[in-house]
Amino acid sequence: MAINIEPFQYRLSGPAVQVYPGAHPGQMVGNGQLFKRHEPLIARPDPRRIDLRASLLDPFGQYRVKAHQEHSRVEVMVLADLSASMAFVGRRDKRRTIVEILRAIVESAHVAGDRVGFAGFGATDRPLVFQPPGSIDLGGVERWFEALSRLKLKPGCDGLWRAQAYLPARRSLVFLIGDGHWPLVRLPALLASLGRHELVPLLLWDEQEYLTMPDWGLLVWQDLETGRRRRVWMRPALKRRIETAYQQRRRQLQHAFRAFGHEPMFIEQGYRAEQFNQYFLARAA
Repeated sequence: MAINIEPFQYRLSGPAVQVYPGAHPGQMVGNGQLFKRHEPLIARPDPRRIDLRASLLDPFGQYRVKAHQEHSRVEVMVLADLSASMAFVGRRDKRRTIVEILRAIVESAHVAGDRVGFAGFGATDRPLVFQPPGSIDLGGVERWFEALSRLKLKPGCDGLWRAQAYLPARRSLVFLIGDGHWPLVRLPALLASLGRHELVPLLLWDEQEYLTMPDWGLLVWQDLETGRRRRVWMRPALKRRIETAYQQRRRQLQHAFRAFGHEPMFIEQGYRAEQFNQYFLARAA
């Protein structure tokens, strides 16, 4: 499956901590282009960077040199919920959307000089799929959809709560992909475990899950997590209750993520580069 995806521009809310050069403002001070501060010549012995004006104004008569902020590389990790509910196919195949997002992240990171890793979790502690940062190339992503399509997704995603063990030790940019059908009481523990990193929650919703039901008729619902089916006689009042429940769920998820300083992105029309660009622009504002 060939995937043509437009990349997007991402950025961190704070300086990067990696020591390797890259495209993001970092914590290291050295030979970058962005002026950061003045330092004594004895602390940074580089006569080429002496600032004569600052040296003349120094009350202790010391030579002052310009110190610039270096740009650093960022490690990017994609964490995915691979529980049974992520096998839903409505207007879009959620597994295909995961691969489209992963391809966009890999292409965007390639432009910035960053490295990308992936970990997909089910009910077990160990990830169902794991690729450490730097092991995913652009060509390899196209084979991921076939691999995920063959993967039999089972109920539960408890492994997400162990995901921090598979993340880089230094602060990284982490994309969390799922449908948000997690127990709300457990969500704070997950967010706390990822608190060292900069988190971007990506919640995949589909209109056919709750907005395209008829006003009247007999429907057969299947719970993808349990496999159980039930017949329901749909009527306008029940339809409104279902739609209201989803809107309430959206607000609950927003409140839970915002309590930890994260704004969730609801993806209901597949991957769109403009949605991601607007999201990161709003974070930087």
